[in-house]
Amino acid sequence: MSTVLDIPAQEAHVVRVFSVVEEAGAPLEDAAVLEALGTEGKLRSEEIELFDLTDLQDMSLSAYLTEGHGIAEADLKDMRGQLDELKGRVLILPSRAFQGQAMKMRVGGALRLVGRFEEDVTPVSFDPLPAGGAHGTVAGTGAPSETPRGMRRAALALVALLIAVAVLVLVLMGGS
Repeated sequence: MSTVLDIPAQEAHVVRVFSVVEEAGAPLEDAAVLEALGTEGKLRSEEIELFDLTDLQDMSLSAYLTEGHGIAEADLKDMRGQLDELKGRVLILPSRAFQGQAMKMRVGGALRLVGRFEEDVTPVSFDPLPAGGAHGTVAGTGAPSETPRGMRRAALALVALLIAVAVLVLVLMGGS
């Protein structure tokens, strides 16, 4: 049985956590786990995390989601027990992996969706600039000036001198 997920276009700041369903002593290949996502489009695989929970050592999965993915403690409170009791491998799928594209996923039996969480993102605010910080005009906004005539003459004289030296070297080498 598969779970169908519809990912909307331009989804942002969402993290999905999947538990990898494996039989003891028969771990799945990473490619098979990623294939079990059943996406109908291309994911940015470098954004997907697939790891064994023992890799976290003393850190719990809920703490990892808070510190590593910016999930608010309050959003995890109802799921903390379930997340921290998981064993084996997990797959963490942030919305960045979808590259802003709408996508349908038919999650296969090798994965079980544990939860969908939203990153705690501080809203951007633009404070006005301090008074007096942007007064006046900028000088030199016109078209760039042309190269002075004297500079052009000097450049042409240099090119002519280099050609004359090259010809002289060829003549001297040919005469010997």
